[in-house]
Amino acid sequence: MKMHEMRVWQKRDYRLFFWMMATAAICYLSHFYVGMFLLYLAATLYVGAVVLVFYGVGKRNTIKQGYYREAKQMGLERTFVIPYNESNDEIWFEIHLMEPVQKQRSTPVRLLRQYIRDLRRLYDFAKTYQKKRVVYVGTTHQTLTIAAMKEAIRLGLVYEIAPIIHDQSAPMTKREWRGVLRKMYGDDQNIRAPAKGEWRTLIVRVENP
Repeated sequence: MKMHEMRVWQKRDYRLFFWMMATAAICYLSHFYVGMFLLYLAATLYVGAVVLVFYGVGKRNTIKQGYYREAKQMGLERTFVIPYNESNDEIWFEIHLMEPVQKQRSTPVRLLRQYIRDLRRLYDFAKTYQKKRVVYVGTTHQTLTIAAMKEAIRLGLVYEIAPIIHDQSAPMTKREWRGVLRKMYGDDQNIRAPAKGEWRTLIVRVENP
């Protein structure tokens, strides 16, 4: 499952959760005037909303933890990949940053160094993959896009900036950005949230003989 699909799933779950909770509240208040059956309906909606959210969170975390385990087996520090769009001659991988489960004490410079090391490991992985072509696709903000382009040039790889971003759900709101900063750096960093127009999709191709 691609990250875009998981983000859409999460947003749909939370929209449904708030709708169910609001409906449950209305049913609870109305049961004094209409009847006890609305109280039972309110309880059912409340329990259903809570179960829906916890099930969705658990399921998505299980999927992501599977990707994280595969990334660790590949020697990756900060990134993980999701395979998709496979044919006889080539395979495409989405590249994503791992979000720590708990707050970490790190710095942007350290993260950037880990990211670049991961790009080199992904290149080595692609050169040993049993396909004629391995394609990496990443949608991220300007800083990481430029770092990936420089590394692609250093490795002599063909790359392009897509005319539109592939992962439309990747750009973050300011609130989402602050949450990621707290997880990755603690409370010490105050980095401006990139505007939606600053996000790019970089496509890098690794050709095998």
